[in-house]
Amino acid sequence: MTIAVSALLDPPPAEQALEVVERKGLGHPDTICDALAEELSLSLSRFYLQRFGYVLHHNVDKVLLRGGSARAAFGGGEVSEPIEIYLAGRATCEHRGVRVPVNELAVACCEAWMKRHLHALDVARHVRIHCLVRPGSMELVELFERGRAAPSRLANDTSFGIGFAPYSPLERAVLEVERALQRAPAAERGEDVKVMGVRTGARAELTLACAMIGGLLPD
Repeated sequence: MTIAVSALLDPPPAEQALEVVERKGLGHPDTICDALAEELSLSLSRFYLQRFGYVLHHNVDKVLLRGGSARAAFGGGEVSEPIEIYLAGRATCEHRGVRVPVNELAVACCEAWMKRHLHALDVARHVRIHCLVRPGSMELVELFERGRAAPSRLANDTSFGIGFAPYSPLERAVLEVERALQRAPAAERGEDVKVMGVRTGARAELTLACAMIGGLLPD
């Protein structure tokens, strides 16, 4: 494969007239979906390594969160419909005659993550987890087997991308505001946080959206 490198000639965001930056906290649905997909991959990889000595084929990056329903009230409130989480993708469900407990691993790792990071959520009562992972194709499973003996890494996809640039002052400010909320936990504040920064010329404004726990707010 030929690698081509070209220069990006546009001015960096910090030097442009308008800049918009957004940061989503741990309780935002997008962040939850990304985190649970990562947790399932890690859980499967640990199982594969412990039982077989190497990581088997899996691709579990498809997660859907269907929001629940709640009645909000100062000093109270209640959840009327639970959050529904659907995990989908492919994984090696059996190897060398050994069953891989994909469903059990999925539920356990997702519940553990939410209990660690979402302090006001009663996971047992207010969340339903559905594992829709199915076995992968024989071609991809065999590719992982051949990859162990191959002199170089074998790829199971045809596209990749990577990038990095130093944070602009606005990006650093937005990131630090979101992290400051994490570092200073408060019982009445939820983790569903979003920080948006908009800079026009030399003037910047931040907008903060933060979930609150109604039962812990008297007014």
